[in-house]
Amino acid sequence: MKYFSHWLLEPQNMPAPWGFDSWLTLWTVLFVALLNAVMLTLIAYRLLQVIQLSGYKIKGLFAWFKDTKRSYFWRLVMLSFLSVAAFMVTNVLLESFFKYKIMTYTGLLFYFAFLTVFVVNISQTSKKTPLKYTRRMNRLIVVTAFIIFIVSFALTSVSAVYLSYFTFGALGLTPILLPLFVIMAFGVTYPFENANNKKYEKRAVQKLAERKDIIKIGITGSYGKTSVKNILEVLLSQKYKVCASPYSYNTPLGLSKTILEQLKPTDEVFIAEMGARNKGDIAYLVQMIHPQYGLLTGVGNQHMSTFGTEQVLKDTKFELLQGVEKGLCVVNTESAGALELYERAKGEKIATNINDTQGFAYISNIKTCNEGSKFVLHIDNQKVSCETKLLGKHNISNILLCSVLAYKLGVTVEQIQKAIETLNPTAHRLAIVPSGNALTVIDDAYNGCVEGASAALEVLKEFSGKKIVITPGLVELGEEEFNSNFEFAIHMAKVCDYVIINGTTNYEALYHGLLFGGFDEKKIFRASTVSQSVEILNTIAGVGDVVLFENDLPDNYA
Repeated sequence: MKYFSHWLLEPQNMPAPWGFDSWLTLWTVLFVALLNAVMLTLIAYRLLQVIQLSGYKIKGLFAWFKDTKRSYFWRLVMLSFLSVAAFMVTNVLLESFFKYKIMTYTGLLFYFAFLTVFVVNISQTSKKTPLKYTRRMNRLIVVTAFIIFIVSFALTSVSAVYLSYFTFGALGLTPILLPLFVIMAFGVTYPFENANNKKYEKRAVQKLAERKDIIKIGITGSYGKTSVKNILEVLLSQKYKVCASPYSYNTPLGLSKTILEQLKPTDEVFIAEMGARNKGDIAYLVQMIHPQYGLLTGVGNQHMSTFGTEQVLKDTKFELLQGVEKGLCVVNTESAGALELYERAKGEKIATNINDTQGFAYISNIKTCNEGSKFVLHIDNQKVSCETKLLGKHNISNILLCSVLAYKLGVTVEQIQKAIETLNPTAHRLAIVPSGNALTVIDDAYNGCVEGASAALEVLKEFSGKKIVITPGLVELGEEEFNSNFEFAIHMAKVCDYVIINGTTNYEALYHGLLFGGFDEKKIFRASTVSQSVEILNTIAGVGDVVLFENDLPDNYA
């Protein structure tokens, strides 16, 4: 063993390479660089998570830096500052007072202690959508760690050889470079991942193209896509065997996964939810699916931070209507933007609007309460009385939209009526959830748009008892974000008894909007996390009160 350790530290009595004073120093540098790579890769969790939540688009990372005012980056700056300071103090002072150079390595203890605190903080932060360790993400993590290791080794080697008084001090600079390391790793892996994705998507397209008999439907809009998809699936299931993309699968990979893993030979209808954050996203999905029918739920200002302008957003949503010009498009024209796109569309089209009481299809005698809604559905000069457990008039709009297409595909009005009675709320979208403390809890956590927030407040008005809203506000609205949250707060002031603002992203807009709306400042509370919001809730809520959880910021804004 003694011989082996001697060979390891001084192999064949050869001098250490690259100017190191000994092999021991070289092995120490290698170990420290490796440990630094592991720790910084753990700290990169948030950066990797944001990239994944952005659909593996690097511009999503830059948008996150901008929208969070680079708070994460400034934490890295502080980490680097403390680390470099620790190295300088320990190296200079300890080298002055101790003759053993190993004592000057004390700075490493402080450095890795700082990193450990950072990692623990990340691990203890609640996550709405935790990082999914897919094959693609694992490859990105490995490349990120490798880049960090190489840079750490290079910087530490230079420091150890040429700046002996500042041994390992250069490591303190690596945290501030972490975003650059992740971006470099993304750039290295992107060509392979892009080719791999194309291959996967091609298999899905081929499988779907072989099904000449299947009815294909595309759904898009700024809001309500998942709810409309779920409603349409239930209505069409009265006549067909239906395959719909699950959850909020609305990207090329999500739809490819659905086609390859869930589409069965016996399925007669395929429903594809189509999401977009950039111009061309819907057109790409249309080329994949080739839908014969399209549904447009509405056009708002969601994701304006990535679209840039309202016109780009409209043009992107219009890509679905263009893609099904030879088929039928049904458009909810209650929003001005959707009405504009409906008028632009050249193919067969039908407009729906819950506020109209004429035309091919419309709604009358609406009665809403905190248990659901009743209304009369009119389609093609036929009418049926309907009941639903879904809350809010906006859900009646969604039902009307889906009913028109279902009818056009051969589902009778009686079958539609029966299906409407069986509809259940989509999870986290104005769904009443069980509560063990006699509170009525309305979960609207997945809503993040102006229209949805307004609809949620209208539903809240139907309830008795104190009305409490817990919200972080609305995001991804670009330049309109402050104004939209300000208006949202004014609306809350007219409906709510208490408001708990969660987080800092939109605090100023919400706080001042509530005051502008005449809300009592003493009834505005501020919380850092959802769990802290619940703690505050328990101090102000009582039996029979109702609480609305309105939007839960995605992790790239939390």
